[in-house]
Amino acid sequence: MKHRVHRLREMNLELQITEEIGGAHAGNIYRVEAVGESDGERTRYIYKEFGHGRNKEVDIHMNIADVLRPFNRVVDIWEDSPQAMFMLDLGEPLKIGFESRPMEEKRKFIEEVLKRLASLHDTSSVQAASKLPVHRLSSEWRDWCQEQLVKLCKRKAWARSEWMKVIEEAYEKWDIPHYQWKCPAVITHGDPHLENVFYKDEEVWFIDWEWAAIGSPLRDVTILMQDLYDDELISFVPECYRKCVKERGIELHDEDFWSDFNYLYIDHLAMMMAWEVEKYFQGYLSEEGILRIIEWKIGEVERVKNEVIVKGRGSSI
Repeated sequence: MKHRVHRLREMNLELQITEEIGGAHAGNIYRVEAVGESDGERTRYIYKEFGHGRNKEVDIHMNIADVLRPFNRVVDIWEDSPQAMFMLDLGEPLKIGFESRPMEEKRKFIEEVLKRLASLHDTSSVQAASKLPVHRLSSEWRDWCQEQLVKLCKRKAWARSEWMKVIEEAYEKWDIPHYQWKCPAVITHGDPHLENVFYKDEEVWFIDWEWAAIGSPLRDVTILMQDLYDDELISFVPECYRKCVKERGIELHDEDFWSDFNYLYIDHLAMMMAWEVEKYFQGYLSEEGILRIIEWKIGEVERVKNEVIVKGRGSSI
């Protein structure tokens, strides 16, 4: 508490109200209200103290602040202990209430997010690239997903061992851990699912840049899709993104695009399946909710595998 008060005073802000935000976060997050000492204006902010071992976002922002500034509302960052970030309060993430929105409204929001991602992907520079890690596929998400599903099967009679078989077969048949993406390298956010995306002041904003890296643009696109549970939206996303980047003068070769899309989509389906199971273990999802999520994502793994075989989109199949 004393750190927050002291840091805000250095910014000529007087802390008024502090409310801790619960949830499965990588650190401690607070919503605060502060009053400007000079103008008396009351403003809402988010103060995030990073958890142990989860402070990569500090370096990301310090290294490429100019690149990220148009895409977030960060006010200040503290590198000294406790490391923390101070940003404007963006309200609720797009995920809140998203599934209950009319389809046309869902498409509108997703298109706006894809336009912003296309803009981010068009900001790559040699200087920024040298300060970011390079994203590479590996066995990490497969292994975590399998571990989580094993735990689930041991605890719940309704969990099915067949889920693990589907994941293992996909990774082995395609050799996903050794796939090298083919599209041009760009700056990627690395975790733009709908809990990390906000719409405020008629603009899309992103939070949680911990996993930012140089990689295929399809990395961000396929992570965005992890909060979508509708066939129409799943079909809409890749074609809409291609339109968005084309409008910016970026042409993505058809074979490279679909190859990256399919491999990264499978990898991220496994990643988010594991994370959703973790949220279930922590009490943030119901049994009905986690079962629906797993069955959808397993179905998507099988669907994409069949599409690759039939349409020949995966060049190494």
